[in-house]
Amino acid sequence: EIVEGLTGSEGAIPLANKIFGRADNPFVEVFFNSMNVRTFTYNFNFAPKSELEAEEVQKIIQLFRFHMAPELRPGVNRFLGLPSQFDIHYMFLSSAGQDSENNFYNRIARCVLQDCKVNYTPNGVKSFEDGGPTATTMTLTFKEMELLTKDRIAEGY
Repeated sequence: EIVEGLTGSEGAIPLANKIFGRADNPFVEVFFNSMNVRTFTYNFNFAPKSELEAEEVQKIIQLFRFHMAPELRPGVNRFLGLPSQFDIHYMFLSSAGQDSENNFYNRIARCVLQDCKVNYTPNGVKSFEDGGPTATTMTLTFKEMELLTKDRIAEGY
């Protein structure tokens, strides 16, 4: 590098490596710093067939938005209470009608709802007579509250 710098020539290092029978080691060292917690995103498409069903969809959306938000502590406005926690399980219904947890999918640790996106006009602006949307999409993003370790992976997480 010094020779290249003094002479202004390029290629001195590869030439020296060839002469001395050596090569650069492409080994890259990686330092473990930290891990990120996992996030899970779920998309829901609602297509209510009536005004009553549109109201039920709205209640579902409001329920998730409510539990995503923190709360003000009574009398202590400097601190917020934590948002609700969610316990998500993948389930299936057997042919015998027995519902069970599906062990083919990874388990999910306790989560908080990080984001709730709602689109009331995925197919354009269409409404029932009372103004309720005829189609709605909702995207929920959950974030686990603990780091994944080898022990947790061995447990199915």
